[in-house]
This record gives sequence, structure tokens and C-alpha cells, in this order.
Amino acid sequence: SVRRAALTTVGCICEWLEEGAAARHSTLLPALLTAVADPTAQNQACTALDAFLETLGDTIREYFPLLMPRLSSLLDSAPLKVKAVVVGAVGSTAHASGEAFLPYFTNVFQSLAPFLQLTGEGEESELRGTTMDAIGTFADAVGSDSFRPYFQDMMTQAFTAIDTPSSSLRECSFLFFGVMSRVFGDEFAPYLGRVVPSLIASLKQEENDEAELG
Repeated sequence: SVRRAALTTVGCICEWLEEGAAARHSTLLPALLTAVADPTAQNQACTALDAFLETLGDTIREYFPLLMPRLSSLLDSAPLKVKAVVVGAVGSTAHASGEAFLPYFTNVFQSLAPFLQLTGEGEESELRGTTMDAIGTFADAVGSDSFRPYFQDMMTQAFTAIDTPSSSLRECSFLFFGVMSRVFGDEFAPYLGRVVPSLIASLKQEENDEAELG
């Protein structure tokens, strides 16, 4: 219980004291990478790791040899709920490292791709949405040339998610469209005929349940 509480606290520190957390990377990151292997605190450890990676910036590059194998292992072995947090941490890694993420991009994308096929509710839906968000972050990090082979298929995935009953998946799709329009510019134009009507249809929906919309 103390370990889980400490990890939650680290996550809060990373959110509110980013520079102070990042300055202690040589202590915090190895400790967090050890903690994510502990099943009794794995969820809290992955959440804290995700928050910490957001603070690192270019410093993250020196930890790739430690970080990426551990995250890849968790994508294979962790429970669904934890996998969603791990996927978020991978997205944070890409965001912090930018083009330096490129050598890992293809393998990580292939590991995440099956999560886009999940059709269940609850944890499956959460993992699917988090995966779409992370892949959008990958595109932002590696640029249009490297992401182009996956662009069309991912747009298809996003359109599929719009047709689901899940408001969170639809939201993830619209966020993904926003990233793709920024990354690909004019190449995104052929999709406007499908994206814009979907946006307008969502704007016209009645807000029946405030909790559901949240």
C-alpha cells in the first residue's frame, strides 16, 4: 500500500513540479522501471512512469536501451487495464523524443496494431482508444514520410471507431483526424468529405447525459 501511494505521489509531482522531477531522472527512472515489474503496484507504477516521461524531453534518449525493452515486454504480458497505461507511456516516450523515436517506431506500431481490433467495452474500448491516441503521437514524432505507409489504414481505423456506440472512441477519432491534418497537410484534404460531416453530426447530438459525455 505504501509503495502504491508513493508511486501515485510521484505521478503528482511530475504533473506539478516537472522541472524538479526531470532533474532527478537518474534516480527516478530506474526506480520506476523496477516498479513496473511488480504486479502488486504495476498500474500505479506505469501511471507514474507515463507522467515522468512527459517531463524528460531530450534526456529520454539516453534511457532508450532500458526503457523500450521494458515497455515492449509489458505490452505483451500486462493485464488489459495496465496495457492501456503502458501504451500511454509509449506515446509519452514518442512525444518527448521526437524523431529519435524513429528506430523503435515500426516494431512498436506492430505491437500496438492488434489493440485497434478490440471490439469489447470497458477495458478493451479504453485500450483501443489509448492506442489510437498513441499512434497519432507517433505520427507527430516521426513525421509524414515515415508514417505515410500507415496513414490510409489508420484513417480507416479511425472512421470505423466513429461508427461505434462509444463516445470516447469517437472523441479519439476526431483527435486523430486533427493530428493527421497537421502532419499531412494537403494530403489530408481527400478525407474532408467524410471527416467534416461526421464532425457536424456529432455537434448536432443532444447532450442527454453529462456524465456519459465526460
